[in-house]
Amino acid sequence: MKKSAAVLVVVLLVSLIYSAPSYSADKVDSVKIGVVDIQKVVIESKGGKDARTQFENELSEKKKAFTEKEVILKKLRSEMDKAGISEAEKKEKEKMFQKEAREMRELREETESGLKEMDKKITGKMIGEIRGIISKVGEEGKYTIIIEKDASVLYMPDSIDLTGKVIENYDKQKAKK
Repeated sequence: MKKSAAVLVVVLLVSLIYSAPSYSADKVDSVKIGVVDIQKVVIESKGGKDARTQFENELSEKKKAFTEKEVILKKLRSEMDKAGISEAEKKEKEKMFQKEAREMRELREETESGLKEMDKKITGKMIGEIRGIISKVGEEGKYTIIIEKDASVLYMPDSIDLTGKVIENYDKQKAKK
């Protein structure tokens, strides 16, 4: 009885071993994997370029405000350093200089905060749109999984890189708007 049970177990194990690879191979053939470089999409797509232009325009406006403040501060500094002004005038100029310097620091802090918030908002919106495009490409291409290229991919053939297709679809979507 023990011999027949042992033989039955061995037969079952052997049959499982031989059937498992063919089952796994069938499943592997139906898996389709794609990779997307989201950073490249953000940099090279029309939407990314438009967002960068918008950000740079905002930055240049802020730089103008800084330049105006710097001119005022330099003018006050030179007036304070003039020979022959009274002590009262010098104190008044010093007071104005301190006020302008404080306003400039506040402007810098507000500007940095505003630009960070703007960058976060624009990037968040773009990433959401790009993820939608990736989902569409995945569904249309019948991909099982699409991963981000920088997600510790140690090797991948170029044939599974969908970044170009995502940029193309994202540009088409932006052109419609």
